Amino acid sequence: MPIRPSRYPSRASEDKELIYSVLDAGLFCTIAFNLEGVPHQIPTGYCRINDELFIHGSAKSHFIDSIIGQTVSFSVSLVDDLILAPTAFDHSFNYRSVIGFSEGVEVVDEKAKMEFLRVFTDRYIPGRMEDVGDPSSDEVKITKVIQFSLDKVAVKIREGDVGIKNLQTDKWTGVIPVIHKYGKPQIDPQMENQVELPDYIKNIL
Repeated sequence: MPIRPSRYPSRASEDKELIYSVLDAGLFCTIAFNLEGVPHQIPTGYCRINDELFIHGSAKSHFIDSIIGQTVSFSVSLVDDLILAPTAFDHSFNYRSVIGFSEGVEVVDEKAKMEFLRVFTDRYIPGRMEDVGDPSSDEVKITKVIQFSLDKVAVKIREGDVGIKNLQTDKWTGVIPVIHKYGKPQIDPQMENQVELPDYIKNIL
């Protein structure tokens, strides 16, 4: 099962630290799998712990049950810049992407599942788990956690400018950065009391 791209292979790498940096920067991954001969793909949140990637879902989830014991493909993509060339044909992106293949393995140990839930929650909002507390034992039981090995994974990166030598044009040409950030928090309108915004949320804005 090849993990090196056939197009622009020089942009690809299997360096683990580079792979980790992209996975840790992403917010969602896409899981592609086969179900009764039909291809499916599902976007979902995830986290990385050491050399494994984890996702979770309801114990009743048909998707989660379908990938246990099945080899799937997972991917994470980040767009860093729009590349505007003199022609539409040569427009491009600066990007970082990771693609991997692994069998989905269910995590059944309750302590391991709890560790994942802590890491997952704090990955998106550092400090949130300490504020709201751990899930109950019943909540952990009705949640399935799936782990994927990062043994068969590659990262591909495009960075730089337009990349056209001896560029001469009267069209605006260059790079437009794509910025990803959290917006202004909006308190739930059902809150009877105006709870002050926690510092840990202020710190990510």
